[in-house]
Amino acid sequence: MNISQPTFIRKVLAYIIGLIIAAALCSVVQSQFNLMAIASLVEQVSLSDWLYTVWFDLQSFAPIMLVILAPVLLLSLIACRLLRLLITINVLWLAVMITVVALLLALSLINTLAPMPTLIAASRGVAGSLALALSAAAGAAIYVSLTRNSEAKNG
Repeated sequence: MNISQPTFIRKVLAYIIGLIIAAALCSVVQSQFNLMAIASLVEQVSLSDWLYTVWFDLQSFAPIMLVILAPVLLLSLIACRLLRLLITINVLWLAVMITVVALLLALSLINTLAPMPTLIAASRGVAGSLALALSAAAGAAIYVSLTRNSEAKNG
């Protein structure tokens, strides 16, 4: 058994850690876009209201993002594993790019299938969708970083 290869348990734990952090980041991004929209309608949103909203969304929206991100991240990492043999690019960047595209496709599908208004408000615009996709990509980057071989194959 090669000690430098990550074990199955280590891969599962890395996936869970990446998934939880990505869901939390997406939740915070969603909160910021919602709060900016609210702030444009009212004169001022207090710091305590801002922080309370972020905390509330971490408790209520992050679990929804976790459910959305779980298959997206898993399929992205599988695709990365399959494509890294064909594409000569750093595995970290490959995982990030695949995850960005995968979440953008998932958001597009969700926005098409979900009744109005849009399920994830931040995904109504390009900036919000990209911010959510980059937050999801952070989960892929964390997974790759935690499971990277000691030999650092592919960069």
